[in-house]
Amino acid sequence: MTEYYFDIETTGLDPQKDKVITIQWQQLDRFTGAPIGQLNILKEWESSEKEILKAFLPRLTCPHWDFIIIGKSLLFDFSFLEQRLQHHNLGKFDLSCADERVVLDIKHALVLINKGAFVGYDKLLDKDGELSKVKVYDLYAQRKYPEIPEYIEKEAGIFLKAFQTLKREMPALAKHL
Repeated sequence: MTEYYFDIETTGLDPQKDKVITIQWQQLDRFTGAPIGQLNILKEWESSEKEILKAFLPRLTCPHWDFIIIGKSLLFDFSFLEQRLQHHNLGKFDLSCADERVVLDIKHALVLINKGAFVGYDKLLDKDGELSKVKVYDLYAQRKYPEIPEYIEKEAGIFLKAFQTLKREMPALAKHL
């Protein structure tokens, strides 16, 4: 089973009117969560939303044991992808697929670490820091395309640091089982 960091960027939060502008993934070491190889970024402005969805679609089939999706707020990503795939008549990403394959959403662990509170749960991901000031949809609207992959690389790095911390520290909880 191979783990991959996964995320998307969109022009907004409504899949009926907004679109996917990037799909990014990177292979991870299954023991440490360290990145392996390069961060792959499919960019809508280099082709089209339909083309990047079509290119990524084979990785969304169920069950898919060689592409384990690791991310945060994956239900949003999956729901958005499902709607946009249907919009382009590319088939359907059945949301039950998320239950039929191995996926790991770190949002739940982050909430537990934050004593069950949702407010501020993502501070481990620097959501109050430098990246919180960047709005990808503004960069896209202003056609500042080179700045979008720069943001994505920083965001991926912060996510991977948090994920590696979880992978390293959480096994110690097994003594309570």
